Amino acid sequence: MSLPPQNPEDAKDFEKGRIRALQEERLHIQKKTFTKWMNSFLQKAKMEVEDLFTDLADGRKLLKLLEIISGEKLGKPNSGKMRVHRIENVNKSLAFLHTKVRLENIGAEDIVDGNPRMILGLIWTIILRFQIQEIEIDVYDDDNKSNEKKSAKDALLLWCQRKTNGYQNVGIRDFSSSWQSGLGFNALIHSHRPDLINFNNLDKDDHLGNLRNAFDIAEKHLGIPKLLDAEDVDVSKPDEKSVITYVASYYHTFSKMKAGATGGKRIGNIVLKIKNIEDQQASFESYSTTLLLWIKEKTSQMQKRDFSNTLEGIQVDFKKFKDYRTVEKPPKYKEKVEIEATYFDIQIKLQQLRQAPYVPPEGQRPHDIDQAWVQLEKQEYLAEVALKEELLRQEKLEQLAYKFERKSVLREGYLNEMIAVLSDPRYGSNLQQVGASVKKHEAISADILARQERFRDLKAMSSQLQQERYWREQEIRDREKAIMERWDQLLELLGVHKDKLERYCTIITLQREIETLSVTIIALQQELDTSDPGSHLLDVQEKLQKFQLQESQVNAMAESIKKVSKQSKTVLNNPDLHESQVKVIQSKMEELENQFKALLSLTKKRQVVLEDSLSFYQLIQDFEEEGQWCDEKLAVCSATITAKDLRALTSLQQKHKALEDEMVRRHNRFLSGPLATGQDMIKSGH
Repeated sequence: MSLPPQNPEDAKDFEKGRIRALQEERLHIQKKTFTKWMNSFLQKAKMEVEDLFTDLADGRKLLKLLEIISGEKLGKPNSGKMRVHRIENVNKSLAFLHTKVRLENIGAEDIVDGNPRMILGLIWTIILRFQIQEIEIDVYDDDNKSNEKKSAKDALLLWCQRKTNGYQNVGIRDFSSSWQSGLGFNALIHSHRPDLINFNNLDKDDHLGNLRNAFDIAEKHLGIPKLLDAEDVDVSKPDEKSVITYVASYYHTFSKMKAGATGGKRIGNIVLKIKNIEDQQASFESYSTTLLLWIKEKTSQMQKRDFSNTLEGIQVDFKKFKDYRTVEKPPKYKEKVEIEATYFDIQIKLQQLRQAPYVPPEGQRPHDIDQAWVQLEKQEYLAEVALKEELLRQEKLEQLAYKFERKSVLREGYLNEMIAVLSDPRYGSNLQQVGASVKKHEAISADILARQERFRDLKAMSSQLQQERYWREQEIRDREKAIMERWDQLLELLGVHKDKLERYCTIITLQREIETLSVTIIALQQELDTSDPGSHLLDVQEKLQKFQLQESQVNAMAESIKKVSKQSKTVLNNPDLHESQVKVIQSKMEELENQFKALLSLTKKRQVVLEDSLSFYQLIQDFEEEGQWCDEKLAVCSATITAKDLRALTSLQQKHKALEDEMVRRHNRFLSGPLATGQDMIKSGH
């Protein structure tokens, strides 16, 4: 160790050099400490500062440090290749710091140019702002607490004093010589982690050993970067800023440990709450699954329409539906409400724990349950409507079946009665009895045909019951079939009865026609059976005209007799005709034919008489006319001829000549006409 010079001037220079050397040494220690401190943060961005005075020149690492330590984004830096870009980057950092702390006498050029004091001052300012300033400690004594707080450096010193209080040979009064022995660092570690250090085994005089022990354990077990070297602290007055920077790392580390312990309890509570929430989730999923299965099952049941096909059965089905709605469904609705409440309780608890919202399995969300419930209620409503419609349908079918039963009894009684009536083959043995049977049949036929619509209605009721699938449809079908078969049998009997009666009516009509013709023939016979030839020509002509009418009547009667004869042959071929009736018809037809033959003979005779009488009286009239003509002309010829002149005489001659010619013609005509006829009549014995 060199002695100080005796010369006052030399002593003064020596003192200045010694101060300068100490200052340089402090700058070196600060540079080393601050460099390690920066690297402890920059390693997160895979950056490293090797020379604090040159590596900050481009401003990129300084920007990154501020981003990491503040947690804010400062924008992308320039490349830093040009001075202007470097200054811009550094200015961006300084501008950010100006928003956090007051900076004086530090410019971007100082950092870019590598000014050691300015750079160290800047880093120290950053450490104070982001590492020291945020430290805050309540001030209180042993008896009572105070609202007074200390912050920054004072708070850090107070924290160190409290944590090392009671440790032997440890007295923290500052951030310099109080830390030289290294016991203060070991006491801080031991107060928080007594398992890492056996404090009683430390030697208070082994400063370097104590310092290295604390630094190594802090780095290895607590993750605190070794910002200081033991040799830098084992000096009479260690650098305060470096010590503060390193001790602040202890504070932040142990604060995190404390927060971690507190956080551990909090996490334990959170884990317990999450476990409870998970149990709630499992319960939610279990109950929601069960409820959804029930909803699905009931929805499927409500969609079915396989109701009982009887009134009693559908009433039972409707009672089951009411029981479902009043007994089975309400607890399930309550369960649904509880499931929804559980879901929202889970979400609220997760929100309070700042956890992600709970997402139920696909298809099990409250919305899905609501949708399924809505679908169930929709199908439930449709099922209720269908049940009511089916109940109403069954009631109508029962009423229709009752009506069918009642009508069937009436129709069967009527059919039995009418079939019994029409099955009686007796129509009568004479014409009066047959006529009565015909009238009776007409009344029966009118009554039966009037009831035809009733049987159609019965058939329609049966068809409707079958179409509606009435549960006794087979019984209804069989009964309706039997009734309709009996109805067809009745109609068939009615037809047979009608045919037989028509044949009997034909017989009656035939007999009546025969009788009518017989009466007509008799009347004509009476008219024609006379020998009166007439008293004169007009009388004969009148009688002849009447005869012509009678003759046309006879000719028409001939056609009628032919028709009646043909009908009688058809009637006589009827096997149902009674033997007595056959004989009556045969005898009447024979009598009619004989009467007609006699009528024809009488007609011919009457015709001959009238024609002879007409010829006789016509001849007499012709003779009388010729005689009158002769008398007239004789009178003319016997008259005196008087003529006044030749002309008048000539006219008389011409008239006479004309008379002669006329006489010749009339005479010839008389000879060939009336005279010849008269001679023929004389010859024939008229």
